[in-house]
Parts: sequence; C-alpha cells; structure tokens
Amino acid sequence: MNAEDMNISKKEMRKIERECRAIAHDMVQQQYALYDEIWYGRIRLGPAVEEHGKEVVKELVRIMPNLLVRSGTACPADLVAERHGFETTSDLIDYLLAYTPRGPKEDHIYGQLLEERLSEFRGSTVDEIPF
Repeated sequence: MNAEDMNISKKEMRKIERECRAIAHDMVQQQYALYDEIWYGRIRLGPAVEEHGKEVVKELVRIMPNLLVRSGTACPADLVAERHGFETTSDLIDYLLAYTPRGPKEDHIYGQLLEERLSEFRGSTVDEIPF
C-alpha cells in the first residue's frame, strides 16, 4: 500500500521515513555500544585469544576486522574481559563471535517502525470493511 492510498502526502511520508530511520539508528547505536567500545580500544592478539584456536581467531578477524592487533599498546583479552564485565575471556570471545552487522539489523528495525507508523494511518481510513 502506498502513501496515496492511505491519504498521506509525499512530504508527510518522507517525514515519517526520516523519523523512523533516525529512531532505528539510535536504537542500533545503543545496542552496539559495548561492541563499539571494545572495538575502539582493540584487543592485543596474544595467548589469551590464541588459546581459543586458529579458527576462532580467523572468524573474529572476518566478522570484526582490525579488532585484533599485535600492538603492544592494546590491552590483552583478559584485561578487556575484566574491564567490560565479562566473567572469563571465553565469555568475551563468545560475545564477539555473536556479532552481526548492524546494517541489516537497522533496516529490520526501520521496517518495523515504519509499518507501525503506517498502520496508524491505515486504521484511520474509511475504506476498510469490518465484516
């Protein structure tokens, strides 16, 4: 159903889309705040990470490029885990492996928000037959 079918002007439709996009973006920013904080500080590639195996290291590099570094100024995984409230380094690694790209998540939330907002307009139309 398009905007004209729901008696929404194109200007109003664009306004609703922008609002929904902004809300979705803010929600995703909040959900990914811990990932961003960890990613910003980087994790030193060392024994605490390597003990989980080469495949885990490869997977982390694939899903979160530039997170693992060999820099001596970056914190080791055990310190990062402690700093961010993880009980063990394994818990931190599991959390990092569960990372999913934020773009598709933001698009999904945007779609849900937009659908909710548009359903308000659908509910106010006279064209619907209740039986």
